[in-house]
Formats: sequence, C-alpha cells, structure tokens
Amino acid sequence: MEGYEDFTNNPGAASSVTYSFSENKASGNKDLRNLLLLQNQTVAVLERDLRSVIAFPRTIPRPMREKIAEILTLEVLFGQPYEIKDPERFIETFGAFYPILLTLRNSKPWPKIRKIAKKSRGAGISSLKILLPLIYEILERFSESASVSGAEYLKELDTGMYEILRQFEEILKETLLMWENAESAEFSGRNFQTMKNSGELVLADAVLAFMQTDGYQEFLERVMYGLYHRINEFVSEMEENLELFDMLALLFPQRNWSYSVKELKKEPFYVQLKMLKNYSAFFEKSPDLRKIVDFIGRREFDPPSNRICLSPLGKNRIQTVRFSDSINNLLPMEAAKLLNPSLKKKFYADMLEGKLLSYQLLGKHYTGPPSIKPKGPMIVLVDTSGSMHGAPQTLAKSAVLAMAKRMLSQQRDMKVILFASTNQHLEIELSGRKRMSKKFLNFLLYTFGGGTDFNTSLASGLKSLKEKDFQGADLLFITDGKSEVSDELVLSRWEETKKKYNAKIYSLIVSSSGAGGLSEISDYTYFVEIELDSEGCGGFVRLIEFTEEKASDSNKAEN
Repeated sequence: MEGYEDFTNNPGAASSVTYSFSENKASGNKDLRNLLLLQNQTVAVLERDLRSVIAFPRTIPRPMREKIAEILTLEVLFGQPYEIKDPERFIETFGAFYPILLTLRNSKPWPKIRKIAKKSRGAGISSLKILLPLIYEILERFSESASVSGAEYLKELDTGMYEILRQFEEILKETLLMWENAESAEFSGRNFQTMKNSGELVLADAVLAFMQTDGYQEFLERVMYGLYHRINEFVSEMEENLELFDMLALLFPQRNWSYSVKELKKEPFYVQLKMLKNYSAFFEKSPDLRKIVDFIGRREFDPPSNRICLSPLGKNRIQTVRFSDSINNLLPMEAAKLLNPSLKKKFYADMLEGKLLSYQLLGKHYTGPPSIKPKGPMIVLVDTSGSMHGAPQTLAKSAVLAMAKRMLSQQRDMKVILFASTNQHLEIELSGRKRMSKKFLNFLLYTFGGGTDFNTSLASGLKSLKEKDFQGADLLFITDGKSEVSDELVLSRWEETKKKYNAKIYSLIVSSSGAGGLSEISDYTYFVEIELDSEGCGGFVRLIEFTEEKASDSNKAEN
C-alpha cells in the first residue's frame, strides 16, 4: 500500500503519520484513502474491542501498551506486516520489545494465529485478547526485581543462559525506565528530547548487542514457551469450533467466548452446541437450501434511470468557452503566448489565477450501476406441528440457523415466530434492541408437536409487520403445508399491509405436494424434497420452484 511504509516505520502514535505520494496522483489518493481507512479500523479495534485489555493497570505506560497493541493488531487482524527499515529508530521507542516481536514473527504459532484471524475477525480479536496480556507480562516479569525472578520463571537454564538472562533483564529495565521518563516528561510538559537522545542510543546499542549474543534466540524461545503453548491451545480450539464461536459471538456479543471454551463442553450448553453444529453441517451440505437462503431478502435495486447523462467526465463535445487553469483544453490563441517571451509571463500569471481561455468539454458518461437499497429485517414463521417432526424439522432448523447467522452478521433485525395450533405460539426476537439468544438456542433443542393453524401465524406476521423495527420486513414461511388459510379477514388485511410496507412472502413447503393456500398470497413458493442420512446431519435436498402449471398437474393427479 502506497504510503504504508512511512506509517509502519514511524514509531510514534498514529496521529504523527507521514505519507509519501507516487507520481500518479489518482493512485496516490486511492492509496492514501486505503491507509486512512486501515488506520481508522485499527483505532476502532483498539478503542472498542481491546480497550479492557489495554486499560488494565500495568507497569508499562498505557501509551506504550496502545502502540504495541497497534502493531500486533495490524499484523494479526489486518494482515499488514509492520515493516521495520531502521531497527535503531524502532528500538528508540519500543526498546526490548524489538527482539520479542522478531522472535514472535518467526515462531510456529504465528502463521496459525494469522490464518485463524483471516477466517474469522472475531477469532482474530479473541487471539489478540490472549496474546497482548502475555506480551505485557513478559516485558514486566523480567524487569521487576520484586516479581518472580527470571531464573525461577525459566526451567533448567544452562550456565551460559544466565548471562543472557542478565542482559535481557537489564535491557528490559532500561526500556521501562525510558517509557516512564517519556510519560512523565509529556505529562509535565517539559522538553525531554535533548535529555533522552543519549539514553536511547545506549539502549539501542544494548538491545542490538543482546541480539548478537550466541544463544539469545534459544533463550527467547524459552521465555515465550508459555505464550506459544497458550496460543497453540487457542488455535486448536478455534479450528475445531470456529463456526460455533462465530455464531455465539453474534448471539452473545457482550461475552468473551475465547475465555469460556471449557464451559462449552458442560451440560446443557454442550447439547445445544452439538445440535447447532449438526444443523450447520446439514446446511453446508445442501446447495439447494443455500440457494433459497441466499435469495431471500436479497437487495433491491433502484431503477436504472439516469445511468447515462451529460457529465464533465465525458469529452466528446464542446459545450462552451470558459476561464480555467487547465492546459489540456487551451484555445490555440492562449497557447501562442508561450512563443513570446513577454506574453509567456502573462500566460503563467493567467494560469495561476485560473484565467486561461479553455474549451469546456461535456459528453455522455456512464454513471455506474444502479444504487443498491439496504437490506431490511426478516420475519421467519416456522411450523412446529407434529407433522414437521423428523426430516422437515431438521431442514427448518438448519434454514433458520443460516438465516439468523446472516442477519446478525449484517446487523439486520430478525424475528422467529414458532406456530402450531391456536394456543401454541412463541416469538423469538434477534435484534439490536432485543436479543433473545438463549431462547433461540433452546429452539434448536425443541421437539415439534401439535396441530397447525395458518390463520394464527398470518395474524402474528401481520402484527409484527406493523412494529417499528420490522416495518418493510420480508416474511419466510417454513411448513409442510398441511393446513389451510381460511380467514378472509386476515387475508384482506394482509394484502393491504403487504402493499403498504412493500413486503414479500416466501414459502418453503417441506416434503409435501400442497401449499395449503400459501401459494396464493406468496411472492415465491418452493417445494423441498428431503431425505436424511443415518446420522441425521446430511442427506439429499432438492428445491422445486412452484408454478401454476405444476400445481394444476398435481391437482389432476389427486383427482
């Protein structure tokens, strides 16, 4: 990224970044925008996600904790290596953190943790919440005589290692002293620059001398053994349960699941997660089911009007003559001034003042694709009657789980309405205002049973559409179609509300040849043929779009 080298090699805070520009101004502006976007994203992570870790009281001054966190966030979360072209300059600010960073980069767990972070942003943030305290602890443990000594912390040190340990403790003490002095100078407002230069040079020499000592790499590997072990443990847990962690992070955004791995294996939560995992696996193995979930709630496009219009970006016709500072569209009489030594000075004066006579060129210009309207909320109506037990129940839960994951990740509101007979009715809301996550997990364990009443479900959907958070929502019916829409009043009200809020109904009819009248009010109707395997987490799913011709053929066959 253009200009990023200056950013990475500036040991100061993000606010003191300097940028370099390429000769191509457009390319330079784009790279600058990317750089600023990356900087803003990093700051947001530090302030929102890592704030508690950074703010925890430590011997290391908070500004330095933030700078170290910024480096590791760039590397782990955004995949941007922090390039160090001038080690001495880096050491002048970060001191003994320099050899620790290089050792961490060359370790075996490092690519694993970056790979996990690339797959899941939540996993990347969780890894930083584990990694940063361990780094801070190493910097503090070996520099404080009152804490556990390095000799006790390291096991079975060789004789030659004690000298390396002494050097390491010394540069850490000098590093912390430099950080504390810099913080106190900044707090008091004194000019500390002249006082610290000599100290920084001495520290830089000491750190580089330490890194030239035989065996220092082996020593740091031992120092960071506990860190490697914890990271490897975290990575293995994440690789096994990555999708579960992502879903749990969406359902319970305030809870730090990276510290609660062992809790997941306890009853009754383990049973819920096992079911969640089975339904996720079923969904991933069903391309037709993924197709309907991808289609539902798709973005709507504005009409493609005014996509081609007259614009200064078009250059195929002369509109008028005007004053400007552009030399690309000069009138010949203006260019002729450059041939005369006296008029040449006037030419440059006019250019600086924007008074050169120039052609104004306009033309037809393509303004790009139509604008995309933002996606809205979703209401899912799930038939939980006894006839849905078995394969239809598995498909319904898999589809609802996939919809919930998509809606929550896109920060869209969702409501799940479970209906059966008239008195069997339950609403589960997953929104920014209200997140009934525990009830949603319990729904995955819920055994379907009872009768079916489409009229009650339609009335519930109608009522939800009038709520402020769900106005304009699309509705998804998941049912086996073994009921009938018979309440004419509900139907008429539904048609009025549908037009008022521009809502759409999608009906997913599972393992049935009839839609129970839902096809008449639905914008899209699909029949699903499903057959589970012996384990109940896979099988055959085929999606058939409903048409009037197929419906008439089915009725003839029944007659």
